Amino acid sequence: MGQQLTEAKDKQLSEKILKIINKVVMFLPFLSLFMMNWRTDSDTYWIIKTGEYICKNGIPTKDFLTFHTNMDLVVQQWLSDIIFYKLYSLMGFLGPILLVLVMYTVFLLLFRKLCLEISNKPIVASVATFIAGTAMPAFMVTRPQIFTYSIILIELICLEKFIKDGKYKHLCVLPILSVLVVNLHASMWTMLFIVLLPFLANALPIKIKGKSIACCKIMPLLITAVIMAVFGLITPYGVKGLTFIFTTSVGDKVNNLIGELNPLTFSFDISAISDWMELFAILCIYLFYKKGKTNIRYVLLTAGTAIMMLMYIKLTPYFIICAIPSTLKYIDNIDFRGIFENLIKKDQEANKNKNKKESKGLIKATVALIFVFIVLIVGTLGSGMYNEASNYVKYNGTNKSMQRLDTAIDAMQNDIDENNVTDLRLFNGFNVGGYLEFKGYTTYIDARADSFIEEANHDFDYLTEYFKVVDGKKNYKKVFNKYNFNYALIEKKSEKPLYVNLKNDNNYELIFKNKEYAVFKKINQN
Repeated sequence: MGQQLTEAKDKQLSEKILKIINKVVMFLPFLSLFMMNWRTDSDTYWIIKTGEYICKNGIPTKDFLTFHTNMDLVVQQWLSDIIFYKLYSLMGFLGPILLVLVMYTVFLLLFRKLCLEISNKPIVASVATFIAGTAMPAFMVTRPQIFTYSIILIELICLEKFIKDGKYKHLCVLPILSVLVVNLHASMWTMLFIVLLPFLANALPIKIKGKSIACCKIMPLLITAVIMAVFGLITPYGVKGLTFIFTTSVGDKVNNLIGELNPLTFSFDISAISDWMELFAILCIYLFYKKGKTNIRYVLLTAGTAIMMLMYIKLTPYFIICAIPSTLKYIDNIDFRGIFENLIKKDQEANKNKNKKESKGLIKATVALIFVFIVLIVGTLGSGMYNEASNYVKYNGTNKSMQRLDTAIDAMQNDIDENNVTDLRLFNGFNVGGYLEFKGYTTYIDARADSFIEEANHDFDYLTEYFKVVDGKKNYKKVFNKYNFNYALIEKKSEKPLYVNLKNDNNYELIFKNKEYAVFKKINQN
C-alpha cells in the first residue's frame, strides 16, 4: 500500500513538472522570431516596382524595367508583387518586413500543427518547431517564397488528415493551394506535386513481405493531382505561366550563375553549417536508433528533399519542412514521458530518507533550469534582434552596402544633371539593377535571372552576355558600343575584370568610387 502511494505521488510530481514544461515550451518556437532579418532583400526593389506597374497598367507581357523592350515577359509572382507594393505604399519598407514577421509566425504555427499530426507529443512538437524556426531566418526574407513555405505545410497537413480519416474535404483544399502558388510564386508550383509523390507511393496497392504498404486509397490522390494541374492554369498568363517554369530550367544557364541555385557545399558560412548539422543529426537518428518505425512516405520525403537540398541551396527550407516532422514519426515509439517519470522516481528514492520538503527540490530545480535556459536564449536572440532593429533604423530598412550604392547613384545623377545628359544609356550589374529600377532608372539587367535567357524572353541571352563581359570573357568594347552606354555603375569586387578594363580605357572617365562601387562616364557623349 505504501509503495503504491509513493508511486502515485511520484506520478503526480512528474505530471506537475510536465505541465510546467509544456506551458513554457509551448512558447519556445516563437523565440526563433528574434532571429529574423529586419532588412529588405535585394529582389524586393524590382518586386515593388513590378507591383506598381501592374496596379497602374495591368499584367505585362513585354519587359518594362530594362531597355530590352522586345523581351517577352512572364511575371511569375505577380500577386506577390502587388502585395509587396501595396504594403510598401502604406508603410514604406516596414510593410514588407512586417509581412515577413507575420508569415514567419504562420510558418511556426503550421509547422507545429504538422508535427502534432504526425506525432501527437506537444513538447516534442514544440522543440522540433523551434529547431526548424532557427534554421529558417536566411530564407524568411522579403520575397514571394515566404508564402510558398506555408502553402506546402498546409498541403502536408491536409494529406496527413486525409490518411487519418479518409475524408475528401481535406483534399479539396489542394487545388486552391495550386491556384495560390501559381499566382504568388509560380516558379515553385511543381513543389506541390513533388511533395505529393511520396503519398502516392505510400498509397500504391502493393505488398512488401506479405504486408500492404497502402496508407489510403490512391484514386482520390490521383484525381486531386489532376485537378491541381488544371487549376494551375488559373493565372493571367494561362498555359504560358506554366510552360515558363520549364523553359527557364533548360540547361545550366541560370543555375551555374546564381549562388542559391548551386549545390550545398562545405564552408564556414553559418547557414551552410546549420544545413549540414540538420542533415547529419537526422542521418544519425536513422543510423543509430534501431527501434524506430516509419512509413514509406516519410522515408521518401526525407530522402527526396535531402537530395534536393544537396543539389540546390534554395531548396533547404523544403528539407526542413519535410524531413524534421518525418523524423518525429521514426522516434515516435520513444516513451519520453516514461523516461521522465523514471527519473522522478529515482530522484524521489534518493531523497526518501531526507526531509520531505526537499522532495520538492526537483520541481524548483527544473523550473530554475528552464528559466535560465530561456533567459540565455532570449538574451542571445534579443541582442541579435536589437542589432537588426538598430540597423533597420540606421539604414532605413536597407544596409551599409545599399547606402554606398545610394552615394554612387547620387554622384552619377549629379554628373548627369551638370552635363544635361538627356539620353542616359546605363550599364549596370546584375545585383544593383533592381535598386536602380526602384529609383526610376532604365537598366541593362537585373536579378530576374530567368527572364534574361533566350528560352524565356524569345529575344536574346542577355544573362550570358552580361556575365561574359564582367568576367572578361567577352570584349566589353563590342557590348558597350552595341548598346551605346554612356555611363557605367560597376561593383568593384564582383565585376573586377570590367572595372580594371574601364579604368584603363581612355574613352571612359572614373567620376566616383567608394569601397564597393565605381561610376564611369563616356568622355565623348556625342
